[in-house]
Amino acid sequence: MAKLYESDFEETTIERLKILGYEHLPAHEIYTRTDLSEVVLLDRLHKFLSQRYPGLPTSDVASQLTTVDGLTLYQRNQRFHEVLVKGIDFAHEVNGSTEYTHVTPVDWEHPESNDFVIVNQLPIQGRMARRPDMIVYVNGIPLVIFELKSPYKEAATVEDAYTQITNYMTDISQLFNYTAFCVVSDGGQTYHGMPGASLEYFAAWKSIDGRTVDNNIANSMRTMIEGLFPKDRLLAYIHDFIVFMDDGRKTIKIGAKYHQFFGVRFAVQEAIRATRPDGDRKIGVIWHTQGSGKSISMLFFSGILSRHPELGNPTIVVQVDRADLDEQLYKTFVAGKSLVGHVHQASSAEELRQFLKNESGQIVFSTIEKFRLKESESRHPVLSERRNVIVIADEAHRTQYQDDGFAGHLKTALPNASFIGFTGTPISFADRDTEGVFGNIIHTYDMLQSVEDHATVPIYYEPRLIPLDLQNTNIDEDYQAIIQSAESGSEIDRNRAKWAALERVVGTQRRLETLAKDIIEHFSEKASPQDKAMIVCMSREICVALYDELRKVSGCPQVEVIMIGDVSKDPKAWREVQSGSQYAHIKTNEEKEEVKANLKDPDHPLKFVIVRDMWLTGFDAPPVSILYVDKPMKGHNLMQAIARVNRVFPNKAGGIVVDFIGIADALKEATKRYTGGGGRGKPAFEIDRAVELFTTALTEVRAFFPTGMDVTDWRGLPKVERDDWIANRVNELFGEKQEDFLKAQLRLEKAHQLVRHLDQVIPFANEVLLYEILKVQIRKLSGGNEGPRPGTGKKPLEEQLKSLVDESLAAREAIDLFKVAGLERPDLSILDDAFLAGLEKKKHVDLRLKLLQKLLEDKIAVVFRQNHAMSQTLKELLEKTIRDYHTRVIQAADVLQAMIELKKRLEEETKLRENLGLSEEEVAFYNVISQMRSDAFSNEFIADLIHKVVRAMKTKFQPDWTSPHRQNVMSSVTLSVKKVLLDARVSAEQLSFLTKAIVEQAKEQYKNWPLDA
Repeated sequence: MAKLYESDFEETTIERLKILGYEHLPAHEIYTRTDLSEVVLLDRLHKFLSQRYPGLPTSDVASQLTTVDGLTLYQRNQRFHEVLVKGIDFAHEVNGSTEYTHVTPVDWEHPESNDFVIVNQLPIQGRMARRPDMIVYVNGIPLVIFELKSPYKEAATVEDAYTQITNYMTDISQLFNYTAFCVVSDGGQTYHGMPGASLEYFAAWKSIDGRTVDNNIANSMRTMIEGLFPKDRLLAYIHDFIVFMDDGRKTIKIGAKYHQFFGVRFAVQEAIRATRPDGDRKIGVIWHTQGSGKSISMLFFSGILSRHPELGNPTIVVQVDRADLDEQLYKTFVAGKSLVGHVHQASSAEELRQFLKNESGQIVFSTIEKFRLKESESRHPVLSERRNVIVIADEAHRTQYQDDGFAGHLKTALPNASFIGFTGTPISFADRDTEGVFGNIIHTYDMLQSVEDHATVPIYYEPRLIPLDLQNTNIDEDYQAIIQSAESGSEIDRNRAKWAALERVVGTQRRLETLAKDIIEHFSEKASPQDKAMIVCMSREICVALYDELRKVSGCPQVEVIMIGDVSKDPKAWREVQSGSQYAHIKTNEEKEEVKANLKDPDHPLKFVIVRDMWLTGFDAPPVSILYVDKPMKGHNLMQAIARVNRVFPNKAGGIVVDFIGIADALKEATKRYTGGGGRGKPAFEIDRAVELFTTALTEVRAFFPTGMDVTDWRGLPKVERDDWIANRVNELFGEKQEDFLKAQLRLEKAHQLVRHLDQVIPFANEVLLYEILKVQIRKLSGGNEGPRPGTGKKPLEEQLKSLVDESLAAREAIDLFKVAGLERPDLSILDDAFLAGLEKKKHVDLRLKLLQKLLEDKIAVVFRQNHAMSQTLKELLEKTIRDYHTRVIQAADVLQAMIELKKRLEEETKLRENLGLSEEEVAFYNVISQMRSDAFSNEFIADLIHKVVRAMKTKFQPDWTSPHRQNVMSSVTLSVKKVLLDARVSAEQLSFLTKAIVEQAKEQYKNWPLDA
């Protein structure tokens, strides 16, 4: 029976694209490429430009469009994206005068006028030679890269495809100057994402029409192709749904997920309908659950509207109900200025009026209360009667129902405006006529689907109730007495009295002392090094008191209070710098931003932030994984608050809501109303659900070991016996099993982080630690200790290992696998004939050979770093020797003899370089010349020549010196080489040959100058 291979999956994917009208062009049928480093199909670009812009010099236009400046790959990709989407003004001479023609490399308005081609297995020469599986070209420009793994091999995974495409960014970086996004797939899982993003931020495309969601992973590639790759959709996605977010510190490339793409597109259609002369001015409601990118969806929506021809340069008013949310959303739009341009934020009611009187299109941010009346006004003045005014209400159902309040003033000020609401919770929470104000629901993306798509992580609920008071036995009677005293007042007074009474008993010193200790204990047991937490208190006074109690607890990490000040009520001490902090409790806006940045930084020591109301809505800090709740909340506010811990972050398996005050009933009621409002799934799962996940993951890992093997008492073994036992387990796993084991262990690690502090899980700590140790040793053997796994963040292995050791366990001694294997030290100097003679006298022969192989491979990589061909040859020779040993073609002694010979060769190479005085960067040039030299050149002559050539070239290098538009710099470098060769009396016959060889090596070695300096 004929098997199916990865190539079959590739061919099927190509056929799917051909059905959509794409042309297939196999790489071997491309005859116009004269340089394998060139990634643009210039003949196809020239053809498109000549048809669209007849009369312009096609080659010059193409050169300007595809020449990309920038020191880093990210900068070059961003600059080309701007050229791709916005085009350039091309200057050319007409009858002696300079004229400008706006040129774009894509016809965005007429998708079918463009040239869509799939090229598979295109050889590209960069730092290394690589062949991406598939590249989608539009008008000769490589915009989408596919990397596929066989659906028919269990060991081939989407993680492998991601790793491969990530390595391409180094090996053939020029391709990624132009790439819009990438697709990785193993047939079962198909994800799209931005080059350079962590795998956690790649996502499946789960809908073809935007209305029906397909969660069947067997259809993942079909849904991706049919949902995203129709020609008009692909161009719309690249043009409207990719943004470079620049917050002043760093730039992040973000692409829409499928729910954002379809939801925003539907909303744009409704906006066009509602704003027409016969429209009802009710655009509708977008309900996308918290944490699923609602702010970015608003950004995409505003960007499309601001450019839409039917809207004629509209004014967009982004309206929120709180100043902190206004600031956060405003900063999101400022960061996305590459998509929406300049935005305004009204600092006062008067400034808002001036903005809205302006007839030109703009985006204006304001809180709802700025639509207030002046003292002399009985009615708000009309500010604009234009119909192309669109009001975006964030959290739509909170502020838009009072026709005699601020919302009414807004409608009076903008009588012909159209309204759209964006919300993260069901409109049923409002008990209001939301549809009467905004219109129908346009698009829904609920919590269940969000977790299913890994757009958010699941939330788990853990009750840890603390009694309201530990001393006062009459607390219930005292509480009731206070409430009864207010019964004669208004409903508002009664509610205030109840809250004040509860606040009194919640905030007792004895209770807060207990709360502080419990929080520190819980966080210490549960949290990994990257985790952060938010603590929610009832009042500002309790926030401050809890801060003081936390600071008293031994081991308390860095903590800050974030709250609004009240100059007429704040104690002086609140505005003074606090012990253990560089800030006061009442912080300036700049200080709040600093704290916010520190909370978002997983490497910053700040771990806790105490809040009352601030940062419970509209605030994203992905490392925050625990929410400690000591404040009664319900409904919409509760849903918003718990969503602070559902953001995706590397190695984050879920968020935990720890309940100290009893929000369980409110959470159940919120769930009931959530599902009643059309949402699926639960806002939070009981912590027992996470225990089930842990148990399942533990069973999966145990399956890698023989039935009956004791994996719990390994710590009790004598040290030598214990280390031998661990070495045997490593040896059993290393090889075919190792990748599957590492994936299973990672799932266990994530599940364990959620529940490691629970009594029923603590007994498994030793066993989980064992699997962590095995993982570390396997990764060291396989070369994985040089950096983090793709997509798992930047945490070093040692820190992750430390995070798994429960404080109740004694510290373990380090396990030295080299000593266990009978190697005195991790050094190649031990390889000699005497070592060969004693090979069979010790245990762990296989392990010894694996460790020595790793040492040799590392040494080869260092010695021949600038000579990839030689490095690859020697590594392949070493690998073949090891394979022959495992297949019993040769004996262990033969392997060791080959290793000794290889070691001698490395030593000879190193000694030669030392004798000639060659630096590491000069070695590659020496190899180029020595491999082609005549007998007239001595080693010393070549070495001296190389010293001078490298020095001369370095005086001429400039950034981007290898780019086509820097031919003057290239010429200068070439002349400097020729001058050195002529001064050295190199013959005329050899001059051209040597010059070309040296410059070609320099182009490879110093192409990223000055980064390669």
